[in-house]
Amino acid sequence: MPVKIGEMRNAGPYYGKTLDELGEMEWRPEEERLIERYCEKIHKNISQEEMTPMERFKATCEGTKRDRLFVEAYFYSTYTMRIFDAFAGAVKAIDAYFYPQLMILSHLACVARFNPDNLHIGGISYGENIFGASAMMIEDGSPVFLMPMPIKTIEDMDGLEAPDPTKHGLFPQLLWTLREVRRIFDKYELSGKLPIEAECCGSAEHLAMHAMLGYEEFIRAMRNNPDLIKATIKLGTDFLISLGKALFEIGKVDMADLPENTGMFPAKGYEWVAGEFARLGKAVKAVANPAPFVHGMVFDKCYEWLQVFWDAGALGPDSFDAVIVAGIENYERAINFCKEHDMRIGSSPVAELSVKGPASAIEEDYKKRCSILKNAKKGYVGVGPIDYWTPPEFMDVTIKAAKKYGKF
Repeated sequence: MPVKIGEMRNAGPYYGKTLDELGEMEWRPEEERLIERYCEKIHKNISQEEMTPMERFKATCEGTKRDRLFVEAYFYSTYTMRIFDAFAGAVKAIDAYFYPQLMILSHLACVARFNPDNLHIGGISYGENIFGASAMMIEDGSPVFLMPMPIKTIEDMDGLEAPDPTKHGLFPQLLWTLREVRRIFDKYELSGKLPIEAECCGSAEHLAMHAMLGYEEFIRAMRNNPDLIKATIKLGTDFLISLGKALFEIGKVDMADLPENTGMFPAKGYEWVAGEFARLGKAVKAVANPAPFVHGMVFDKCYEWLQVFWDAGALGPDSFDAVIVAGIENYERAINFCKEHDMRIGSSPVAELSVKGPASAIEEDYKKRCSILKNAKKGYVGVGPIDYWTPPEFMDVTIKAAKKYGKF
């Protein structure tokens, strides 16, 4: 039982194809025109500032002088397709999951429209069916897993191997998308001007919760069956190493981020989890270097993990060498830690801020956040993850506020 892939209901026409089988999809002339126009607009946006986003990105990584904070926006197809659709409510996120070319067009449209410092391809799958669970694609989100979960005992793990991201699930489509974006950036001379970023699925403990055991069983097993928890997290790490390497080797991204769930449980007693993060971080960074590999922290209790990660080698120049804390109240603690350890550090507010506003609240948050981040030698400011319900006018306010208050 080397690899066990579950059913994917409501799958699109390219699902199940390997990266090799996807090959080179042809663009129609009218689609090529859209790409050309979007790239022209991105170039125009870049020309209106003192530094290019790539210059700003590299200066941030090196901790050298720059005009303002790097503004890193986290776009997902759930939002990019709404912009591409002009909020008509006709075209759905699932259409981007069905047709990778639509995903590319919608992301280019968002970058041209809102002018962030990166093009971010968010996750299109969090491993829902790649360890044996059944899953289903839905109209306005990532696939959802279906009960029952595939793993209940340690015996269910016998002989189970990590899937291949070039062959299994939605990951061949993700890699094709990234590779094609790089080709487009090369063709239209954006590769040296705007960084491409990809999300590396979810962390190993997230895969164990989300795709192997289920959340309730994971929490129970933490206390009653630690060997099962260790086996699932190890298997998840094995997969993420393959995926992380592929993002850089095949997708040719300039950076990758890994959203993780360690704040859901305490560090004390589970320090060994940091060892798996270190195994992942070091394996991917060896391929990515000098491109950043970013810890994405989204729970307040993540703070107690920072020193544990550092001690285990899961943070540092040869591992995860950057941190983004998203939607966390006491974000200054993470900023101070990364300042002390000479790491790249970013912070973004809760997504709800850009959904509900008002504009004055968005401005107030970014004024304070940017002031703190500018005191970090390698600080940058995040936008998102961007919520499905975010009005375009508040998205404009958010990006502009991040740039305004990020100026040195």
